[in-house]
Amino acid sequence: SSDLSHPIPQFDHHPLGRAMASPKADENREENDDDLTFGGKLSFSPKQGSAVVTGSTTPKPVSRAPPPPTPAVMGKTEPEQDLEMQPLTGVAGAVNGEDSAPERPKKRLYNVWPSRNKFFCKGMLMTGGETEMGITPNCSVPNLCVWTCILAPCSLYFIWVFPHLWKEGCFALPLATLAVFLMATGFLLATCCSDPGILPRREVVNATKTAQKLQSELGYDLLCTESVPLDGRGGGRNLPVELTSRGYRWCRTCRIIRPPRASHCPDCDNCVMRYDHHCPFVNNCVGQRNYHFFFGFVTSVLCLAMMVLPALFWFLNSDNFELAVDGMMHVSNGVLQPLFYALIALGSLIGIATTLSCLLWAYHLFLIATKRTTKEFRRNIANVAEEPTLCASRGPRLFDPWAWVDPRDLIRADEAPPPVPSNFCVDSWNSCFGDDY
Repeated sequence: SSDLSHPIPQFDHHPLGRAMASPKADENREENDDDLTFGGKLSFSPKQGSAVVTGSTTPKPVSRAPPPPTPAVMGKTEPEQDLEMQPLTGVAGAVNGEDSAPERPKKRLYNVWPSRNKFFCKGMLMTGGETEMGITPNCSVPNLCVWTCILAPCSLYFIWVFPHLWKEGCFALPLATLAVFLMATGFLLATCCSDPGILPRREVVNATKTAQKLQSELGYDLLCTESVPLDGRGGGRNLPVELTSRGYRWCRTCRIIRPPRASHCPDCDNCVMRYDHHCPFVNNCVGQRNYHFFFGFVTSVLCLAMMVLPALFWFLNSDNFELAVDGMMHVSNGVLQPLFYALIALGSLIGIATTLSCLLWAYHLFLIATKRTTKEFRRNIANVAEEPTLCASRGPRLFDPWAWVDPRDLIRADEAPPPVPSNFCVDSWNSCFGDDY
């Protein structure tokens, strides 16, 4: 008796699904199938599952009913579904049965800042709003005057007086003047280009999702989510009593609750912590995070004026300068005479500015001693928190200018610009001739 389990049928890819056994296998195998009455070889078609006898005689199909076809599936099978009844999905497909909408493009917060501040150096520096004069929308004229009053006399000092004193062997005064000059310009830059302590408005907090972080920094819920709607409408009517009794107020513009000493600046359109005033000469608000720089600037520029102006006037009245001026006047034949008149006028202006700076320094020294800000002194507002003005902590920055936000999240639904009204003539033309004409 022969074993039929050892020979393995050979299949090819013929369209009819026939497989021919090798001659060597035919000699060693004995055919004893009950369903066959003649010598032959049995093979199966992988597609239909029907048996076909091949051999020397003509193959005849077996009358046995073929088994149900079993499709060959590689991997995990899925239940049959009607493709026409399936929901349409996006490019990325559906997640948990829901369509995944395409993500909207986002921008850095400093590129879509909702108020009037201007950012520079990719969000590292920021200044206040536009000038109140409305002449130069991109720069402040008072701020330019401050820089001119500092750089003009200091340039004359470092061109004429500094080399003369250095040659005479006097090194202490020129070096001290240089150090104070660097301090004055540094404090001025820090006051102009730093965050004064801005409290982000409601749209910024919601877009950056920093409500919990601000609550841990400030010690209270800035948005008052328990009693105020998400968009902040009508929030001033539902403030908690425990906050209003301690001096917390509702800002209708920013739609947030601000601390007692904070106030909204109409020039920058922001709420500022421990708001002192908006100074056009530094083109920025003066508040909790830059008041140190502002007072340092006022102090250093006053010291600089006391060191530069007397030395400059002494040098201008010296014999060497008069000989140099006479020589220049003789060579130029009176061409430089208007220049010297301009220098005299500029010196007078600088003298007036120095006097005002001295009065400003004394005024802020008084405010520091009484623990009040400029707004509190002018409006006779009591310092509820009893917090010092200068020696208090600056605190962290309350917003991240590099955060990614959706620009449409910063637009209020009730303050969005109205749609452009349609023009009957333009609509009729486009409907008749299209947009190509």
